Amino acid sequence: MESLWKLLTSPLYLKHMLDVGASVLLCLGFVVIFGWYIKSSSLVQLSPHFVPMQFNTALGFLLLGISLFALNNSRKAIATSCAAVIFLIVFLTLTQYLFKVDLLIDELLMDPYIVTATSHPGRMAPNTALNFCLSSFSILLMGRSKLTLPRLFFASISGGLVMGLGFVAMLGYLSNIETAYGWGRLTRMALHTSIGFVLTGALLIVAVKYLSARHYGRSPLFFLPVTVCILGFTVTIALWQAFWVAELTMKKQYTNADSNLVAESILIGGGVFSLVMASAVWYAEKFKYQLETLREAKTQILQLNQRLEQLSYSDALTGIANRRLFDLTIEKEWGRAYRDKSSLALIFIDIDCFKLYNDCYGHQQGDRCLQQVAEVLNSVARRSSDLTARYGGEEFVLLLPDTKLHTAQMIAQKALEGVRDLRISHKASPVSPIVTFSAGVYACIPEDRSAIAPFISKVDQALYEAKRMSRNRVVILPSA
Repeated sequence: MESLWKLLTSPLYLKHMLDVGASVLLCLGFVVIFGWYIKSSSLVQLSPHFVPMQFNTALGFLLLGISLFALNNSRKAIATSCAAVIFLIVFLTLTQYLFKVDLLIDELLMDPYIVTATSHPGRMAPNTALNFCLSSFSILLMGRSKLTLPRLFFASISGGLVMGLGFVAMLGYLSNIETAYGWGRLTRMALHTSIGFVLTGALLIVAVKYLSARHYGRSPLFFLPVTVCILGFTVTIALWQAFWVAELTMKKQYTNADSNLVAESILIGGGVFSLVMASAVWYAEKFKYQLETLREAKTQILQLNQRLEQLSYSDALTGIANRRLFDLTIEKEWGRAYRDKSSLALIFIDIDCFKLYNDCYGHQQGDRCLQQVAEVLNSVARRSSDLTARYGGEEFVLLLPDTKLHTAQMIAQKALEGVRDLRISHKASPVSPIVTFSAGVYACIPEDRSAIAPFISKVDQALYEAKRMSRNRVVILPSA
């Protein structure tokens, strides 16, 4: 369930939702415009008794779809341009209603031949114009170059208002209450227009959530609860107003007592329900936020533990593996070589006269010398299964799984030549004027699962022999 919720609220899923929803709005507008041009009343008004979706309304949905799609794909100039055109159309429409003038925009693009429940031919309903005004305002806020949280907040509230008004109009059709989808004697909102606005409001809320996640990581905790509260109160007040007006105009269907009771019940019940839903969403968002915080903390702790584990297996000075990791690895590789009957090789390396080097050049220069030697040794152990480790002090080891003795000898010799090529001065050494090392090499196919100690002892014996033979050399101890 948690994985599903995380998927549904992920930015990628929200983006896909916006693309699909914007496409639906675009198709809705295009289909109705097409219906007007081919004179298909079933596309324009769904039923002969229903209000038609006006041509300008369909054009508004078409532009809304383009605008939301552009906004979702970072084409803010296109989004704001389409929203501005919508805003201009609805501003002129509302101006016509308020001042009772005709600005010649209702029949500009189409001669309206369906006028069911239409006060002015071709003119969109005033509540439709209001919803388009809120929708375009929301997109204009989200399409600004500088996206701030207050702008996103107001865009989310606008989305809640649009969704609420569209939902009330849709309920009006379902309950046969005309006052829910029409204001007075003015043009009514069409059924598919109300459905389009429910979708538009939902998409605006999703767009706010998506943009908040993309720009700020997550949307603020109060965004969705406040939007849900606004949505609930919009539906409540609009329904209350619809039933109150219905009581005045439909005396035969409602008595004064019944209608007052219904209207008051809607107002009180809807208000309480809105607050309850907003509180529930608040606690759900807060719980989700806490879960995400805990998950992030858990991830950080795991990463820190992994880092600490890596540090516990790493030599602080040279950066290669330390003695602890070597001890763990040789047990694992010894067991694997025993099972596979493969050869396991080990090289012990000791820097010649390193105490004299520290006394002569100082410990800081000595540390630098150890780092350079470690880099050379690490470069010759190229396979992912090979292990270079600092055994202690100036001693190093190379553990080479599935490696025969002659190959291990060649690797040790290559490492010795690589250290010589560094030409690190060592004037206090009786062995060489430059830094060198002595190495002991041994390899075998394990015949006893618990015989690691004798194996290491053989390598140590080979190293002792190299030191006894004047150092600066590689000595192998033949396999038994």
